[in-house]
Amino acid sequence: MNRKRVVALARRVVRQIAHDRRTVALVIVAPMLMLALGAILFRAEAAVIPLGVVNQDIGMKLPGIGNLAAGQRIIDELAASGAFDLIPLRLEEIDERLRDGSAQGVVTFPADFTVQLLSSPGHRAFLDLRLEGSNPGRSQLIAARITEGAVKAMVGLNRVGATASQPTDGQSESQAVGLPVTVNTTYLYAGSSFDLMDYIAPVYIAFLSFFFVFLLTCVAFLRERSQGTMERLLATPVTRLEIILGYLGGLGIVALIQVAVILLFTIWVIKIHYLGSLALLFLVVALLALVGVGLGILASTFARNEFQVIQFIPIIIIPQALLSGMVWPLEELPGYLRPLAYLMPLSYANRALRDIMLRGLNLTAIWPNLLILATFAIVFVALGALTVRREVA
Repeated sequence: MNRKRVVALARRVVRQIAHDRRTVALVIVAPMLMLALGAILFRAEAAVIPLGVVNQDIGMKLPGIGNLAAGQRIIDELAASGAFDLIPLRLEEIDERLRDGSAQGVVTFPADFTVQLLSSPGHRAFLDLRLEGSNPGRSQLIAARITEGAVKAMVGLNRVGATASQPTDGQSESQAVGLPVTVNTTYLYAGSSFDLMDYIAPVYIAFLSFFFVFLLTCVAFLRERSQGTMERLLATPVTRLEIILGYLGGLGIVALIQVAVILLFTIWVIKIHYLGSLALLFLVVALLALVGVGLGILASTFARNEFQVIQFIPIIIIPQALLSGMVWPLEELPGYLRPLAYLMPLSYANRALRDIMLRGLNLTAIWPNLLILATFAIVFVALGALTVRREVA
């Protein structure tokens, strides 16, 4: 082995990379941007959860104590925890507030809540919690925080409970005043049968469809240019727009086949739960695939080889995964990042797919997201037609 030849080859590779600005950016700038974005998102303070409260508890008068309202004590403890933004509601407002997203859950205290608490065996507290339900992780967190707050609030009621009722036969004093908490949970959407994978599945489907279609289109369209096909086509009477639409049709068919495979495998093999129409699910993912094809054609006009296509992944794909609601809900993103999220097609596809799969909504509810996706596809196709070149520069 000749060490000089090895060193000479290594220097040549380094010089080639150093002369390619996009490769230098991929090696140095892109990782720093991705790490900075991740640090911002992971270190962001946890969002306060909007929690509706229906407090009808009239309390109970006790000798030497006066009126005791256990419901209000629990509400005060929930407010002091800092985990919730409490919203006073009426019974008839519950489902409406959960549906429009202004409340993620609603806890209800009936008029006789304190009476039932102090008169029940073991002083067991039963809390009625109504959840929006489309996010299983969020639902579990709300229930756990409410249980924790209720237990803390009732610590101060132990003595009161002990004086209000004596231990029954066969029951120790600690059991009588233990004041356990039971949260009775109902759901507006989804439910307890939906797990974390059911919540992730909609955005997982969208991301995989968009990513593979984008990558396939970039490479395929770049190959057409590098092999001279594009130059020969532009020498004919065919217009640039016709070329783009032709490739959009061909690549779009391949993209639809891939979308169908991803969607059907997810539902029938992985057994993901869904509430809405399967046809509507396919429509959303198919429209997203066309956006991916249009964006792939546009991006490929700025690449000279397959390696430069890969450079688009940290620039185009990873930010969409982080900011489109796939990892963090859009409403929980820092305010200065939220405008970027609304510039990304995946944000609208994720929202539409979750509305269909987890909430069972129909076309009339999700059409704004479909309209925006269609607009993205049209814009990308138009830009691709304007920027297409005869050959690789």
